[in-house]
Formats: sequence, C-alpha cells, structure tokens
Amino acid sequence: MTLQHFEPLLLKNGFSQDDQKSKYNAIGTTFTIDPALGNGYYWIYHAKDMFSILIHDFYFFEDHRLELTMPELLTITYYESISGEELHPYQPLKSGYIRSYWSKGEKYSAIIHKNIPVQSIGIEFTATFCDQFLAYKYGEKYVNPRQALTTLKATSTFSEMVILLRQIAAYRGSDLTSALFYEGKVYEALALIMERALSDKTCHCSQISKEDIHHIEHVAAHIENYYTLQLTLDHLTKISCMGATKLKKLFKEVYHCTITEYIQKQRVHQAEKLLAHTELPINEIARKVGYQSAGRFSELFKRYLDLTPKEYRQQLSKG
Repeated sequence: MTLQHFEPLLLKNGFSQDDQKSKYNAIGTTFTIDPALGNGYYWIYHAKDMFSILIHDFYFFEDHRLELTMPELLTITYYESISGEELHPYQPLKSGYIRSYWSKGEKYSAIIHKNIPVQSIGIEFTATFCDQFLAYKYGEKYVNPRQALTTLKATSTFSEMVILLRQIAAYRGSDLTSALFYEGKVYEALALIMERALSDKTCHCSQISKEDIHHIEHVAAHIENYYTLQLTLDHLTKISCMGATKLKKLFKEVYHCTITEYIQKQRVHQAEKLLAHTELPINEIARKVGYQSAGRFSELFKRYLDLTPKEYRQQLSKG
C-alpha cells in the first residue's frame, strides 16, 4: 500500500499528516490524531512495491470503530498495548501478542477501546515481494507466505520477532542508512517467519498436553511479573508442577528459548522503556531490572538489541 493509499484511510479515521514533526525517524511520514478525538501519532515508512513499516502510538477519548478496505497485503504486528476487538470474524486484540494478517482486499473492521494506548510496531509486505523473496531464499523449500502467516495467528511466543520489531522502532539514522537498515530488518523478519513455519512442520508442541501448556504459560506469566528477582529453577519447577528436566524441555518447545533467555528478554524490554522514558543512569537501570553488574547488563542488552544501553539512548535522542 502506498502513502497515497494510506492518507485517505487515515483522514477518514481522524488523522492528518504533520510535516512539523518527525516522530521516530525523519525518513518516514508522521500523522497526528485530531485533538478532538484523541492524542498521539501514526508513523509510516513506505518502500515502493516492497513493504511498509508502521508504528502506532495513540489513543482515542471514546471507543472508536476503524473501517478500512485493504489491498492484498501480508502483515505482522506486535502490540505493546491495545484493547479492542477485530470484527468479521471476531477476535480480541490483546497486548503482548504478535498478530499476523493476510488481507485479500476485503473490508477490515475493528473496535478500539477508549483511553487505552494503541502502541504497536508492524510490517506490511506486498504479496509480490514475499513471493520473489521466498522463491530466491528457499528454492525447493519454498513456503507459501500466506500459509506461514496464517499459522501464526495471535501468539505471545515469538520473542525473536518482538526483539526485531523493537529494534526497528528504536532506530534513528539518516535517510540512506535508515533505508538500508529497514530493508535489512524486513528481510530478517521474513526469514524468521519462514524458519518458524518450516520448524513448525517438525515441532512436537502439538503433543504437549493442554494441562502442561497451561503450567508452562503460568511459569512464563510468573517470570513476566517477577523478572527482577533471582528466579531459581527449583522455584519455577514448583510453580510448573513438573520436574526440572521436563520444565526446561517443554518451556523451550513452547517459547522457542530457554528459561534463562526468557528472563533476560523481559529485563531487556523493561530496560528499553527506562532508557527511553527516564534519565536514570545506566547502572541504576541495571539494578532496577535485576542486574547488580552494569557490565553484565550492557553485555546482555547488546546481545539482544545490537546496541549498548548508551548507544540505544543516543539513537533515541536523534529522533
């Protein structure tokens, strides 16, 4: 979808282009919501005939119904925050979830609940771009992108994609470097989608009982609530109602990472927020997210985001 397609849809839903503000990155286009309807931004970067990157950070003062007619697009979006539901067919919109969508040109309808921020990062791929990329990348192992995205549906277990989308949102650079960066990340996102689809063919998650999946999800929720603490394996096994070996095995099958990596990712995510929205020193942020050593914290932060905490904050300051 080109910017010319986006603008009338945004105008219809209370947004207008704002040439005075370059929210997120100057290479993109910022739209602001009508102050009578709400507050915030809708940012778009469009690469012709290839993809678009969308970042939402706004809220409505009253429940708002979105009505859009979309061309054929393949979309993957991570919702940091949202409250609402898609219509026809009905599906709740939930925070902390990756949502994939294949538009075939039909009307999209959704209700967005009032006063809850819509904070999301997404990529829209053109069908042509997906097909050309996959035919080149995978050859005989070609996976239909529509099938791959459809199998994702709404998931909270795609941490690699969440990290990648957050890197996109955090990036600041010149027009040239940004164009190269975004294109590289889009190829990486497609590769993640395809690798996940291919691995799911041999995944044994379907053999895990519903009861065990419930226990594993309970462990993940506990980590998300208490990631700053020293969470021992012994403590987590008691929560999971299973032995240590089984817990580690099933957790990795469900969440595609180890328990330790999951804890680290929760800490890094919270550190991102503190770096972006506070002026706290890095060593204090390290302590707040569970690390006594600022050096260890910086090492892990760079592992997941390809930037040190200092570099990450510097990138944000360029926006």
